[in-house]
Amino acid sequence: MKKILLGCLFLGTGIIMNADEITIYGPSSMKWIGKKYGPIFEQKTGDTIKFVSIDGLVGRLNLEKKNPKADIVVGMTELTTEIAKREELILPYIPKNIGNIAKEEYKMYSDYVVPIDYGFLAINYNKKKIKEVPHNLEELGKMNKKLLVENPMLSNTGQEALQWSIALYGDNWMEFWKVLKPAIYSTEPGWTEAFAKFTAGEAPMMVGYATSNLFFTGEDANKYDSFLLNNGTFMYQEGASLVNKKEIKPAAKKFMEEILSDEFQQLVVEKNYMFPVTNVKLTQDFSRVPVPEKSVKMSKEQINILIENLDNYKAQLVEFLKK
Repeated sequence: MKKILLGCLFLGTGIIMNADEITIYGPSSMKWIGKKYGPIFEQKTGDTIKFVSIDGLVGRLNLEKKNPKADIVVGMTELTTEIAKREELILPYIPKNIGNIAKEEYKMYSDYVVPIDYGFLAINYNKKKIKEVPHNLEELGKMNKKLLVENPMLSNTGQEALQWSIALYGDNWMEFWKVLKPAIYSTEPGWTEAFAKFTAGEAPMMVGYATSNLFFTGEDANKYDSFLLNNGTFMYQEGASLVNKKEIKPAAKKFMEEILSDEFQQLVVEKNYMFPVTNVKLTQDFSRVPVPEKSVKMSKEQINILIENLDNYKAQLVEFLKK
């Protein structure tokens, strides 16, 4: 354990003799936790944060299982939390301020993860090319070859779209894709490639995120927008978990207690461009983000079934999209 011995660190009226450095693994989109929240955390606790950007969080934790380097992992979804729990990579933790979560629907299923934020899948579209947006999946499916989708084998967005189909159709999830298939222009490796083709004008719609509207500013605001389908909009969530290791640093538990604090949740809005799970104030920009009347997410049973069949389902979908 890396420990910084401080002869005398004054913090408010208290004195901290020892301070820890905690290592946090997470996606690059959450680097703000180290850069922006780190100084706040240090001021409040005397402890410091080292943030490490990682792709494939569960895979990395598995590689380091015998000698974990991280103390906390962020960016955990309902699916990856359950997988990590089964692999005994993470530990349960319920913060004392769990009551700060504004609505029951913002909570995640497991005690092994503390929710950080949530967002919605959406269809991003070019307003100059699509004059009348479809209201449901059936209407979208009739828009011939206008939609970019992402590969579920290679892309988080593609995998979230797969989960959306399961949340809506259950065991008959392929029906979702059969209805949508006529509208699909191409399947891209990931969100970045799809967005590049979308903004280049190659196709007027793509599977993306409602919060993309936060980035459609200036002239782009007149050109691009997002719409939701009234069948039910997929709500995806990100959370934080304690890494399973022999010695749990006190600072790691302090961090877990801070996730639902006003300071942390405000940065979720301002730096992560996601919806907070507490009642902190949204910025004015969020008024441009569409919010669904009906949102859906996978049930616990659907998550368990998906884990058992994940590779098979992804392969099935990729093969179907090739046809």
